[in-house]
Amino acid sequence: MSKTNTEAKVPETPAHEGKQEGLQLDVRVRPIAPMGNLLAFGNVTIGGCFKIDGFRICSGDKGMYVNMPSTQDGKGNWKDVCYPVTAEFRKQLCDALIEGYSVAIENLQATLEATRGAAEKPSVSGSLKENAGKVKNQPAKSAPAKTEQAR
Repeated sequence: MSKTNTEAKVPETPAHEGKQEGLQLDVRVRPIAPMGNLLAFGNVTIGGCFKIDGFRICSGDKGMYVNMPSTQDGKGNWKDVCYPVTAEFRKQLCDALIEGYSVAIENLQATLEATRGAAEKPSVSGSLKENAGKVKNQPAKSAPAKTEQAR
């Protein structure tokens, strides 16, 4: 898969460390600016000892789904590099990745709202620059005339 996404990169979000009925999954999801139906990339560490990179979280007509890590063969066909063997583990894995995507999006929205609040507050340096401009535009006051009596 080529790295053609030129949108701003979002750091990985540790999204979910779940102990559902099965193996322990540590899921990390990196949302991207949507490209077609691709929404995010994900990594999963299984049982704290085996990491799999390259999951793709996508949206479709029936909702969100997960593509397994894959590589292209010499004939141009895509083959999954790894995949769950049982339906139960496939469901656990896909649910954990989709939940991780939801958590990552919630974190991004919270960060965005926090930055919006900070942008509305005037900064100290901005106020100083604004006041400096006002001072420069004021006419200079003339100094009081010196008289000989004051000497």
